[in-house]
Amino acid sequence: MPSEQNETTIESVEWAPLGEIEARYGLDADEQVIIGLDARSIFMPRPRGIGRTLLDAYRRVPELAPKWRFHLYHQRNPTDLPDNHDATAIGRKALADHSNVRLRKIDIVGDRFDTWFQVRLPLALLGDQVDLMHFPANAAPAWCPVPYVVTVHDLLPLEIENEVMPIDRRRFQRGLERAVRHAAHFIVPSAATRTTLCEMFSVDPERVSVVPWAPDTAIDPRERGGDESDDIAKIRACYELDRPWLVNFAGSVKRKNTKGLLTALAALDRGRRARFELLLVGCEPRAFRETIQAEVERLGLEDCVRILEFLPHEDLPALLRGARGLLIPSLNEGFGLPIVDAQSAGTPVLAADRPVMREVAGDAALFCDPVDPDSIANGIVDLLNDDVANDLVERGYRNVERYSWDRTAEALVAVYRRCLRGLRTVQPAAVEVGV
Repeated sequence: MPSEQNETTIESVEWAPLGEIEARYGLDADEQVIIGLDARSIFMPRPRGIGRTLLDAYRRVPELAPKWRFHLYHQRNPTDLPDNHDATAIGRKALADHSNVRLRKIDIVGDRFDTWFQVRLPLALLGDQVDLMHFPANAAPAWCPVPYVVTVHDLLPLEIENEVMPIDRRRFQRGLERAVRHAAHFIVPSAATRTTLCEMFSVDPERVSVVPWAPDTAIDPRERGGDESDDIAKIRACYELDRPWLVNFAGSVKRKNTKGLLTALAALDRGRRARFELLLVGCEPRAFRETIQAEVERLGLEDCVRILEFLPHEDLPALLRGARGLLIPSLNEGFGLPIVDAQSAGTPVLAADRPVMREVAGDAALFCDPVDPDSIANGIVDLLNDDVANDLVERGYRNVERYSWDRTAEALVAVYRRCLRGLRTVQPAAVEVGV
């Protein structure tokens, strides 16, 4: 049965009505300001992770501050993006349709050594007279002429040994160190990430706001509506799924613990394994896929493991909703977005027993020790119990009510208002940024 809920709860910077927020921070609702956003991840051909969360939140943000202007800086022409009608394309169009949003394409010839981020973007901010910039991907440039906010999604490259290459670890740390010295404020998706950031870099907790994410709008039935039974049948046919299936969003980074999950699967007897198929989704690049295939063959799991690349985003809702369960035995995460995606889809979850997972999943998941294959294996057995699974589904529906992109957007605007108010009440030297 689900373990007791951890005392840590999801927090937010402000859930008060925006009128109250404006009064609290002394801002005129009609005040003209320009907010900048590094939106490159939104305009990737197939956005994932940061791009998806930004798109879901920023479709709502401009409506909450209609007198403000939002400059979304990116590098791609619209003609470079897929011309289709999936949720991503619809979301980008909805974003562009806001009258107070400017999609600002800037580029630089020979973008080497991160020159776009370090030079071209800061110069554009200066020329556009941006009042506050939002860097959404864990780092700030070495020089920035305007005050800024930084989102820190996690600190896992610094927490988990060999999570990334040494050069990438040093780059990650330098970017965060610059942000710690100069950022007006930090946004994090979980209280656990805030604790780690404050402890690791001696950041005052008052400089950090917890703004949780929410289920993918393409998955969340509150957003989609309608009956998905036909979609599930299509997924079964498309991927030739003739048995119940479990889903794991794998990855080449160490924290995803893909090999640990396979070791746990091998600990189950063949009869139990025959009851389901494990879909490892997102096995990229090819070298990682080949490594995992070799491990599957070594453990004799060819009959119950399917190794998949990144799937079309439009397939994920039915794939999750039709699944017997989601397995996320990660060594750690910054939030664990698949947890709330699965809960919104009515899919039971087995998650790693880590503070962030308990914070996000609440009492609506089973928990396992991610470094103990037997613990993971026992969790899988429990997850396949119908009574346990049904209870988790109902708990999951209740838990996911804590999360919505409307509330996330409100919290983002509240952070911006708080920072703008602060910038207007301190001496300029106190907010000067630079190397």
